[in-house]
Amino acid sequence: MKALPSIVFGQFRGSAGDVTARVSKGRQILSARAVHNHITTVVQAARRCSFAAISLSYKKLTQAQMAGWAVLAEKLKGSVVFGQAAQLTAHNAYIRLNMHRRMAGMPLLTDAPVYTSDIPAVEFDDLWISPQTVCFIGLQQPSPNHLLVFKMTQSLSPGTSSGWEQAVIITPGYTPEWGDAELTKFYTSVMGYTPESGKKYYCSFYWLDKSTGFTGEELQVAAICREESVMHKAIYAPRVRVTTDSVTTDSVKDLDIELSPAIPIANVNVQMLGDNIAASSRFQLNDLSALPKFSNMWLLGRASEERGYTPMLFQAWIETRDSVSTCIIAHRAGEQSKVATIDCTGFYQ
Repeated sequence: MKALPSIVFGQFRGSAGDVTARVSKGRQILSARAVHNHITTVVQAARRCSFAAISLSYKKLTQAQMAGWAVLAEKLKGSVVFGQAAQLTAHNAYIRLNMHRRMAGMPLLTDAPVYTSDIPAVEFDDLWISPQTVCFIGLQQPSPNHLLVFKMTQSLSPGTSSGWEQAVIITPGYTPEWGDAELTKFYTSVMGYTPESGKKYYCSFYWLDKSTGFTGEELQVAAICREESVMHKAIYAPRVRVTTDSVTTDSVKDLDIELSPAIPIANVNVQMLGDNIAASSRFQLNDLSALPKFSNMWLLGRASEERGYTPMLFQAWIETRDSVSTCIIAHRAGEQSKVATIDCTGFYQ
């Protein structure tokens, strides 16, 4: 048993049980200390094994290839120690870039890529770290080659002031959808549990160019887990999505409609089969709350292969009669074909 000075006299520093004590500006501060299970998940174990495999593969390179990695290593920087960046070896550069590539599901590079330093930092509108949601909105993806790498810690005491060194990779390469990145399932998969309300979390994130393995500037955010967003203190509103399984119809198939709650924009994918009205289809919503009631939406489509995939224009709206809501997608211009495909983004009102 460890004897600790009495906290009454302001001498208690460190941790005892689930309590952490520190002194700040002459004041004694006590905070709850999070207890971790220290379980290594399958995802984390696999990532560590890949490091060893990549390291061994370096020995199979030719002398010319090793020389190329040595030239690239001179342009890359390692960790900053005492104000100076450490120099990388050819072996270090090879492992670093290929670890990034492996995270993105890409094969190993044997030849060193051309050095580039123009990968931008991550820009976004808001971020939620709540018990239900870990999510970005408004991400500005530089190009389809750029993937989001997101790191996050386990639950830490809200009294901590730093913890980024404890962050682990939650998603090694994520492609945003409409500028959003819903990362909750990735956090749960890696950590084994969801974020805990009232605990503090440290996050860091950056863009990874999957074609080269180069990464952009790493940004850091620390936040208490709560319902409100980090930037604007807003409550998260998930997108509304309707698929074939949630409607009643014989006139469409492969239905997938997703509406953004923040702006009046919808992503629509549906195979039109037509009904008793030529070149138009309709379906009943089993759940009246499945879609917000919109009065007008314009969508671009194309006719069937037999009609030469010629363009078509459709108008969509929702009408409710006797507590039954029906979405109608009607042909308005272009080729007159009952069988058509809509795969586009449309605005609604």
